[in-house]
Amino acid sequence: MKKLMILATALVATVAANAAAITWGSTAITMADSTKAGKGSVTGYLFLVDAATYGTYSSMTDGKALSDAVYAAYGSKTSTANASKATTAKGVANIADPTSYANGDTAYGIILYIEGDNYMGNVATYTFTSDLDAEISSLSTTIGGDVGGGSAATAWSAAAVPEPTSGLLLLLGIAGLALRRRRA
Repeated sequence: MKKLMILATALVATVAANAAAITWGSTAITMADSTKAGKGSVTGYLFLVDAATYGTYSSMTDGKALSDAVYAAYGSKTSTANASKATTAKGVANIADPTSYANGDTAYGIILYIEGDNYMGNVATYTFTSDLDAEISSLSTTIGGDVGGGSAATAWSAAAVPEPTSGLLLLLGIAGLALRRRRA
């Protein structure tokens, strides 16, 4: 019974530790008046969507049209966003995705940045090929929209980030094997 309890605990720990997450974010944001965003001046809102909704927005080739469409659909729904974050002292907004993903899962997100009467929207997707966390960043750095103008939203880039708990689990497994071998 004791061995089964240990095995069950190890299984639960492994599953929980291998749930990947995404950090959706941006590089330093330049305001519509060409000044750098300061702490708390821009808030980013993350909306997790399905593949069809993502497809509708990702097919837009004009950045301003994309920002306008995202703002029209989600500008009045910021209180229902899946996550949000204000800019840091460096003018960057990194939003932690509250959802856990496994190998093979695809995350679809819409990001809306709002500063006063200015806004910028973009979409991103990431398909996990392993149980690693991912970071999606490099959003266009200038707020656009109907008031300030600004540059268009651009494509996002994605890169896998090693998850620290995977390394800890590997060390735990090696320690267990070493202990077992020592007893034998």
